[in-house]
Amino acid sequence: MEKFYNNLLNNPDFCRICEDCYNCRGDWTLKEDIYNIILPPIDRNEFIEDASDYIPELPEGEVIIAQLHEDLLYELPYLMKDKGYKLLIVPSETPHDLSISMRNTLKNTCEKLGLDFENPKPFCSMKKRHNREILNKFIDYFKIGYPKIEVKSSDGHKIEDVNVITSAPCGETYYISKRIKGKLISELEEEIANAHHNYPCLGSMEYDKELEDTILHEAGYIALEALKKALLPYKCKNKFCNKCSII
Repeated sequence: MEKFYNNLLNNPDFCRICEDCYNCRGDWTLKEDIYNIILPPIDRNEFIEDASDYIPELPEGEVIIAQLHEDLLYELPYLMKDKGYKLLIVPSETPHDLSISMRNTLKNTCEKLGLDFENPKPFCSMKKRHNREILNKFIDYFKIGYPKIEVKSSDGHKIEDVNVITSAPCGETYYISKRIKGKLISELEEEIANAHHNYPCLGSMEYDKELEDTILHEAGYIALEALKKALLPYKCKNKFCNKCSII
């Protein structure tokens, strides 16, 4: 969650992966729109009787993004309701972040309280949904969720420029976009894979039974799919062309 938070702050020291850094992310910050609460580490097997011993009084707001002990998550929707919140997002970046039973409990509780609930696994799988006004507004405003990019290519074979419309919450999409500039479309699949592992992704390499894969790999598939969608306008109709193999 710390990387996600720093992505929204766009701290100048947040991303220092490239030796030829030219501030591809631009000069912006969403600091005025977010409030960060850091709780002390709690063993997931510990029983918590009173959530108020750990969670301070919440500020007023619309959306909460949380990765917490499940006993705290159980109480969180009730605390949110009292403060006028409308959406709870609990991203899963490891197989242990949220059990399926607690996911169902939170979903049912939020529905009863008139709150929306999302459990994206991984976080970058979070998409807009029909009739989900607050979720869609959140994605549009903070420009995070399922990555979306625009690419420019005059010949349909080489990437000339990339524009990030929606970034993965960790900020990886900006790094990937920089890495693929100037590359041939036929080289992009390997470039995406290398960039995804170098960033690094927030997702765990531990096998997830629900996904039948690791969460890190799932995030990599999402990054590649986002690029393929951006390349659709340049899809080559020549089936014998080997320069556009990624699409």
